[in-house]
Amino acid sequence: MPSTLHQGVVSLFCDDSALAFDLLRSVFGIELPELTQYTDRKGELDRYLPVVGDTGEIRMDVALSAELQRPEYRRAGIAVIVEVQKEINSVKRWRLWVYWALLAERLRRNTAVLVVPLSKAVARWSRGLGRLEIPIREGLLVLDHENMPRISDIEEARLRPAWAVLSAVIHAINGDYGSARIAFEMALELADERRWRYAAIILSAVPKHEADQMKEGMNMEEQHKLTELEYNSIAYHDGLDRGKLEGKLEGKLEGKLEGKLEGKLEVLAELLFTILELRELPIDAATGAKIRECSDPDLLERWAARAKQASETASIFV
Repeated sequence: MPSTLHQGVVSLFCDDSALAFDLLRSVFGIELPELTQYTDRKGELDRYLPVVGDTGEIRMDVALSAELQRPEYRRAGIAVIVEVQKEINSVKRWRLWVYWALLAERLRRNTAVLVVPLSKAVARWSRGLGRLEIPIREGLLVLDHENMPRISDIEEARLRPAWAVLSAVIHAINGDYGSARIAFEMALELADERRWRYAAIILSAVPKHEADQMKEGMNMEEQHKLTELEYNSIAYHDGLDRGKLEGKLEGKLEGKLEGKLEGKLEVLAELLFTILELRELPIDAATGAKIRECSDPDLLERWAARAKQASETASIFV
Protein backbone atom coordinates (compact mmCIF):
# COMPACT_ATOMS: atom_id res chain seq x y z
CA MET A 1 0.00 0.00 0.00
CA PRO A 2 1.25 3.53 -0.72
CA SER A 3 1.94 5.46 2.47
CA THR A 4 0.86 8.77 0.91
CA LEU A 5 -0.80 9.99 -2.27
CA HIS A 6 2.61 11.34 -3.20
CA GLN A 7 4.22 7.90 -2.87
CA GLY A 8 1.31 6.31 -4.71
CA VAL A 9 1.92 8.50 -7.76
CA VAL A 10 5.67 7.88 -7.55
CA SER A 11 5.00 4.12 -7.58
CA LEU A 12 3.20 4.42 -10.95
CA PHE A 13 6.42 5.52 -12.64
CA CYS A 14 8.23 2.59 -11.04
CA ASP A 15 5.54 0.11 -12.13
CA ASP A 16 5.65 1.30 -15.75
CA SER A 17 9.22 2.37 -16.44
CA ALA A 18 8.38 3.59 -19.96
CA LEU A 19 5.64 5.90 -18.67
CA ALA A 20 7.77 9.00 -18.15
CA PHE A 21 9.38 8.70 -21.59
CA ASP A 22 6.01 8.18 -23.27
CA LEU A 23 4.73 11.33 -21.56
CA LEU A 24 7.68 13.29 -22.98
CA ARG A 25 6.62 12.20 -26.46
CA SER A 26 2.84 12.35 -26.31
CA VAL A 27 2.20 15.27 -23.95
CA PHE A 28 5.20 17.52 -24.51
CA GLY A 29 5.89 16.72 -28.16
CA ILE A 30 9.56 15.87 -27.59
CA GLU A 31 11.04 13.78 -30.38
CA LEU A 32 12.77 10.77 -28.87
CA PRO A 33 14.41 7.88 -30.72
CA GLU A 34 13.18 4.34 -30.19
CA LEU A 35 14.08 3.29 -26.64
CA THR A 36 14.64 0.03 -24.81
CA GLN A 37 16.06 -1.35 -21.53
CA TYR A 38 14.57 1.07 -18.98
CA THR A 39 16.60 1.24 -15.75
CA ASP A 40 15.84 2.67 -12.30
CA ARG A 41 18.84 4.84 -11.41
CA LYS A 42 17.64 6.29 -8.11
CA GLY A 43 19.30 3.79 -5.78
CA GLU A 44 22.71 3.97 -7.38
CA LEU A 45 22.67 7.78 -7.23
CA ASP A 46 21.82 8.06 -3.53
CA ARG A 47 25.43 7.97 -2.35
CA TYR A 48 26.31 10.93 -4.57
CA LEU A 49 23.55 13.18 -3.20
CA PRO A 50 24.63 15.97 -0.83
CA VAL A 51 23.65 16.13 2.82
CA VAL A 52 21.65 19.18 3.97
CA GLY A 53 21.71 19.96 7.70
CA ASP A 54 19.47 17.88 9.92
CA THR A 55 17.23 16.83 7.03
CA GLY A 56 19.72 14.22 5.87
CA GLU A 57 20.35 13.32 2.27
CA ILE A 58 18.42 14.94 -0.57
CA ARG A 59 16.21 12.41 -2.32
CA MET A 60 14.77 12.63 -5.82
CA ASP A 61 11.49 10.78 -6.40
CA VAL A 62 12.25 8.95 -9.65
CA ALA A 63 15.40 8.70 -11.79
CA LEU A 64 15.24 6.57 -14.94
CA SER A 65 17.34 5.93 -18.00
CA ALA A 66 16.60 4.24 -21.32
CA GLU A 67 18.91 2.88 -23.99
CA LEU A 68 18.62 3.65 -27.68
CA GLN A 69 17.46 0.71 -29.78
CA ARG A 70 19.81 1.94 -32.50
CA PRO A 71 22.70 3.73 -30.76
CA GLU A 72 23.65 7.05 -32.33
CA TYR A 73 27.06 8.65 -32.48
CA ARG A 74 27.95 10.27 -29.12
CA ARG A 75 24.54 9.55 -27.60
CA ALA A 76 24.08 6.41 -25.52
CA GLY A 77 20.55 7.01 -24.26
CA ILE A 78 18.09 9.30 -22.49
CA ALA A 79 17.43 9.99 -18.78
CA VAL A 80 14.49 11.54 -16.97
CA ILE A 81 13.84 12.76 -13.42
CA VAL A 82 10.27 12.76 -12.13
CA GLU A 83 9.43 14.90 -9.11
CA VAL A 84 5.93 14.52 -7.65
CA GLN A 85 5.19 17.76 -5.82
CA LYS A 86 2.43 17.96 -3.22
CA GLU A 87 3.28 21.37 -1.72
CA ILE A 88 4.81 24.65 -2.76
CA ASN A 89 8.42 24.53 -1.61
CA SER A 90 10.75 27.38 -2.51
CA VAL A 91 13.80 25.19 -1.83
CA LYS A 92 12.70 22.78 -4.58
CA ARG A 93 13.24 25.55 -7.15
CA TRP A 94 16.98 25.09 -6.64
CA ARG A 95 16.98 21.39 -5.80
CA LEU A 96 15.39 20.35 -9.09
CA TRP A 97 18.50 21.47 -10.91
CA VAL A 98 20.75 19.68 -8.41
CA TYR A 99 18.90 16.51 -9.38
CA TRP A 100 19.24 17.32 -13.07
CA ALA A 101 22.97 18.10 -12.86
CA LEU A 102 23.70 14.97 -10.84
CA LEU A 103 21.89 12.55 -13.13
CA ALA A 104 23.13 14.18 -16.34
CA GLU A 105 26.73 14.24 -15.08
CA ARG A 106 26.73 10.66 -13.80
CA LEU A 107 25.12 9.18 -16.93
CA ARG A 108 26.47 11.64 -19.53
CA ARG A 109 23.04 11.71 -21.18
CA ASN A 110 20.42 14.21 -22.24
CA THR A 111 18.20 14.50 -19.17
CA ALA A 112 14.67 15.84 -18.75
CA VAL A 113 12.99 17.05 -15.53
CA LEU A 114 9.27 16.29 -15.20
CA VAL A 115 7.23 17.77 -12.33
CA VAL A 116 3.85 16.26 -11.43
CA PRO A 117 1.99 18.70 -9.12
CA LEU A 118 -0.82 17.41 -6.91
CA SER A 119 -2.95 20.58 -6.81
CA LYS A 120 -3.82 23.58 -8.98
CA ALA A 121 -1.86 25.88 -6.67
CA VAL A 122 1.27 23.75 -6.95
CA ALA A 123 0.78 23.49 -10.73
CA ARG A 124 0.71 27.30 -11.07
CA TRP A 125 3.81 27.57 -8.91
CA SER A 126 5.61 24.82 -10.86
CA ARG A 127 4.89 26.45 -14.21
CA GLY A 128 6.42 29.68 -12.92
CA LEU A 129 9.71 28.17 -11.78
CA GLY A 130 11.45 28.35 -15.14
CA ARG A 131 10.60 32.05 -15.46
CA LEU A 132 12.58 32.79 -12.31
CA GLU A 133 15.86 31.63 -13.83
CA ILE A 134 18.34 33.91 -15.63
CA PRO A 135 18.04 33.35 -18.52
CA ILE A 136 14.54 31.86 -18.45
CA ARG A 137 14.82 28.07 -18.33
CA GLU A 138 12.46 26.43 -20.80
CA GLY A 139 13.40 22.85 -19.98
CA LEU A 140 11.17 22.26 -16.95
CA LEU A 141 8.20 20.06 -17.89
CA VAL A 142 5.03 20.28 -15.77
CA LEU A 143 2.38 17.57 -16.09
CA ASP A 144 -1.02 18.68 -14.75
CA HIS A 145 -4.74 18.77 -15.58
CA GLU A 146 -4.10 21.17 -18.46
CA ASN A 147 -2.06 18.72 -20.52
CA MET A 148 -2.54 15.20 -19.09
CA PRO A 149 -4.78 13.20 -21.47
CA ARG A 150 -8.03 11.93 -19.97
CA ILE A 151 -8.80 8.23 -20.05
CA SER A 152 -12.12 7.93 -21.84
CA ASP A 153 -12.90 4.19 -21.83
CA ILE A 154 -12.08 1.00 -19.98
CA GLU A 155 -10.23 -0.60 -22.91
CA GLU A 156 -7.82 2.32 -23.01
CA ALA A 157 -7.24 1.98 -19.27
CA ARG A 158 -6.53 -1.75 -19.56
CA LEU A 159 -3.74 -1.11 -22.07
CA ARG A 160 -1.74 1.08 -19.67
CA PRO A 161 -2.89 0.67 -16.05
CA ALA A 162 -0.26 3.02 -14.55
CA TRP A 163 -1.02 5.69 -17.19
CA ALA A 164 -4.74 5.34 -16.42
CA VAL A 165 -4.25 5.77 -12.66
CA LEU A 166 -1.95 8.77 -13.19
CA SER A 167 -4.58 10.41 -15.40
CA ALA A 168 -7.26 9.59 -12.83
CA VAL A 169 -5.33 11.21 -9.97
CA ILE A 170 -4.28 14.34 -11.86
CA HIS A 171 -7.82 15.10 -13.01
CA ALA A 172 -9.56 13.96 -9.81
CA ILE A 173 -7.57 16.32 -7.57
CA ASN A 174 -8.82 19.08 -9.86
CA GLY A 175 -12.49 18.08 -9.58
CA ASP A 176 -12.89 15.95 -12.74
CA TYR A 177 -13.80 12.38 -11.73
CA GLY A 178 -14.59 10.73 -15.08
CA SER A 179 -11.15 9.22 -15.57
CA ALA A 180 -11.07 8.14 -11.92
CA ARG A 181 -14.27 6.08 -12.33
CA ILE A 182 -12.86 4.30 -15.38
CA ALA A 183 -9.46 3.70 -13.78
CA PHE A 184 -11.08 2.40 -10.58
CA GLU A 185 -13.10 -0.14 -12.57
CA MET A 186 -9.92 -1.20 -14.37
CA ALA A 187 -7.94 -1.47 -11.13
CA LEU A 188 -10.45 -3.92 -9.64
CA GLU A 189 -9.88 -6.22 -12.64
CA LEU A 190 -6.14 -6.55 -11.97
CA ALA A 191 -5.08 -9.95 -10.72
CA ASP A 192 -1.90 -8.93 -8.91
CA GLU A 193 -0.95 -6.71 -5.95
CA ARG A 194 -1.66 -3.56 -7.99
CA ARG A 195 -5.41 -4.18 -7.65
CA TRP A 196 -5.88 -2.78 -4.16
CA ARG A 197 -2.90 -0.42 -4.34
CA TYR A 198 -4.22 1.30 -7.46
CA ALA A 199 -7.75 1.37 -6.09
CA ALA A 200 -6.56 3.05 -2.88
CA ILE A 201 -4.47 5.60 -4.82
CA ILE A 202 -7.53 6.60 -6.86
CA LEU A 203 -9.82 6.82 -3.84
CA SER A 204 -7.32 9.01 -2.01
CA ALA A 205 -7.62 11.57 -4.83
CA VAL A 206 -11.43 11.93 -4.77
CA PRO A 207 -13.79 13.31 -2.11
CA LYS A 208 -15.68 10.90 0.14
CA HIS A 209 -19.03 11.19 -1.65
CA GLU A 210 -17.39 10.27 -4.95
CA ALA A 211 -15.41 7.41 -3.37
CA ASP A 212 -18.63 6.00 -1.87
CA GLN A 213 -20.31 6.03 -5.29
CA MET A 214 -17.34 4.31 -6.91
CA LYS A 215 -17.46 1.52 -4.32
CA GLU A 216 -21.19 0.86 -4.72
CA GLY A 217 -20.67 -1.90 -7.31
CA MET A 218 -18.37 -3.89 -5.03
CA ASN A 219 -19.59 -6.78 -2.90
CA MET A 220 -19.51 -6.48 0.88
CA GLU A 221 -16.28 -8.48 1.27
CA GLU A 222 -14.47 -6.28 -1.26
CA GLN A 223 -15.81 -3.09 0.31
CA HIS A 224 -14.67 -4.23 3.73
CA LYS A 225 -11.18 -5.10 2.49
CA LEU A 226 -10.78 -1.81 0.65
CA THR A 227 -12.14 0.23 3.56
CA GLU A 228 -9.64 -1.47 5.88
CA LEU A 229 -6.79 -0.64 3.52
CA GLU A 230 -7.99 2.95 3.12
CA TYR A 231 -8.15 3.65 6.82
CA ASN A 232 -4.68 2.18 7.31
CA SER A 233 -3.25 4.29 4.50
CA ILE A 234 -1.98 7.83 5.05
CA ALA A 235 -2.98 8.41 1.43
CA TYR A 236 -6.63 8.22 2.48
CA HIS A 237 -6.18 10.82 5.18
CA ASP A 238 -4.15 13.02 2.83
CA GLY A 239 -7.19 13.07 0.59
CA LEU A 240 -9.51 14.04 3.45
CA ASP A 241 -7.24 16.87 4.56
CA ARG A 242 -6.98 18.15 1.02
CA GLY A 243 -10.78 18.25 0.70
CA LYS A 244 -11.12 20.36 3.84
CA LEU A 245 -8.87 23.04 2.38
CA GLU A 246 -10.76 23.55 -0.90
CA GLY A 247 -11.90 27.11 -1.44
CA LYS A 248 -9.35 28.76 0.85
CA LEU A 249 -6.99 31.53 -0.18
CA GLU A 250 -5.86 31.02 -3.79
CA GLY A 251 -2.38 29.62 -3.99
CA LYS A 252 -2.39 28.29 -0.40
CA LEU A 253 -0.68 24.94 -0.06
CA GLU A 254 -2.81 21.85 0.05
CA GLY A 255 -1.76 19.72 2.97
CA LYS A 256 -2.24 19.57 6.68
CA LEU A 257 -2.55 23.28 7.36
CA GLU A 258 -5.01 22.72 10.18
CA GLY A 259 -2.45 21.00 12.36
CA LYS A 260 0.01 22.63 14.68
CA LEU A 261 0.34 26.43 14.61
CA GLU A 262 4.06 26.17 13.96
CA GLY A 263 3.48 24.10 10.83
CA LYS A 264 0.81 26.49 9.60
CA LEU A 265 3.06 29.51 10.08
CA GLU A 266 5.85 27.79 8.18
CA VAL A 267 3.55 26.95 5.27
CA LEU A 268 2.14 30.49 5.06
CA ALA A 269 5.61 32.00 5.21
CA GLU A 270 6.73 29.76 2.33
CA LEU A 271 3.65 30.81 0.40
CA LEU A 272 4.48 34.49 0.86
CA PHE A 273 8.12 33.97 -0.17
CA THR A 274 6.95 32.15 -3.30
CA ILE A 275 4.53 34.93 -4.30
CA LEU A 276 7.29 37.51 -3.87
CA GLU A 277 9.67 35.42 -5.98
CA LEU A 278 7.14 34.87 -8.75
CA ARG A 279 6.31 38.59 -8.84
CA GLU A 280 10.03 39.44 -8.75
CA LEU A 281 9.68 41.63 -5.67
CA PRO A 282 12.96 41.96 -3.72
CA ILE A 283 13.37 40.21 -0.37
CA ASP A 284 16.13 41.73 1.75
CA ALA A 285 17.39 40.28 5.04
CA ALA A 286 15.06 42.45 7.15
CA THR A 287 12.00 41.46 5.10
CA GLY A 288 12.90 37.79 5.27
CA ALA A 289 13.33 37.96 9.04
CA LYS A 290 10.03 39.81 9.47
CA ILE A 291 8.15 37.10 7.56
CA ARG A 292 9.82 34.19 9.37
CA GLU A 293 9.34 35.73 12.82
CA CYS A 294 5.64 36.51 12.34
CA SER A 295 3.53 34.42 14.74
CA ASP A 296 0.09 35.55 13.47
CA PRO A 297 -1.28 33.31 10.67
CA ASP A 298 -4.03 35.82 9.83
CA LEU A 299 -1.43 38.54 9.34
CA LEU A 300 0.63 36.28 7.07
CA GLU A 301 -2.49 35.59 5.00
CA ARG A 302 -3.15 39.35 4.65
CA TRP A 303 0.44 39.94 3.57
CA ALA A 304 0.14 37.14 0.98
CA ALA A 305 -3.08 38.64 -0.39
CA ARG A 306 -1.44 42.08 -0.69
CA ALA A 307 1.66 40.57 -2.30
CA LYS A 308 -0.43 39.45 -5.27
CA GLN A 309 -1.18 43.09 -6.15
CA ALA A 310 1.77 45.01 -4.71
CA SER A 311 4.20 46.91 -6.92
CA GLU A 312 6.89 47.05 -4.22
CA THR A 313 7.70 44.85 -1.25
CA ALA A 314 7.34 47.55 1.42
CA SER A 315 3.66 48.18 0.59
CA ILE A 316 2.75 44.66 1.70
CA PHE A 317 3.42 45.47 5.37
CA VAL A 318 1.62 48.83 5.57
